[in-house]
Amino acid sequence: MSMIGRFLAVPQSELDALRAAPGKITELLFDTRYDDALRVEKAWHGIHYLLTGTVAAGKWPLANVIFGRTPIGEEDLGYGPALGTDAADVPAISAALEAITDTELRARFDPDSMDEIYPNIWDEGDEALDYLIEHLQNLRGFYRDAAANAHAVITWLG
Repeated sequence: MSMIGRFLAVPQSELDALRAAPGKITELLFDTRYDDALRVEKAWHGIHYLLTGTVAAGKWPLANVIFGRTPIGEEDLGYGPALGTDAADVPAISAALEAITDTELRARFDPDSMDEIYPNIWDEGDEALDYLIEHLQNLRGFYRDAAANAHAVITWLG
C-alpha cells in the first residue's frame, strides 16, 4: 500500500467544525473535497527529512509542514489520523518554506542517511532529489495560497 501525502486548505470555521465532529472527516476528505487536495505522492517523508533532518520530529514550523499541528479525531486514514493546522499558524509555515532555498535543500540531501525515509528510492540520486524538490515547490505554493486566503490546513497520509 502506498502512502500518499495530501493537503487541503479550508476556512478555519470548517476545521473547527471537524474538531467538534471528527466523525465527518472521511466524508470531507474522501468525498466532498477529495479533488481539491494537493497530492505530494510518496515525496512527503523525503520532504520532511530535507526540511528537518529527522524521520518524524523537528522544530516548529518546518516539522509541521507535512505532519500538521494536532490530530483531528482518532480515525486512522492510512498512516494515522488527519492533522489540522490553524489558519493563524499557516503564515509561519509558509514563511519558513519560502526562507529555505532549493540550493540549501539540495545540500541536505544525503541518500546514505535516508534508510528510514519512505519510500526507499533515495539511491536514485538526482532523479530522487528532483522528485522531492518538485513536490516541495508545489507545497510552497499551496502554503503561500493558504496563508494569503487565511485558510487552515488539513494534512493526511494514506
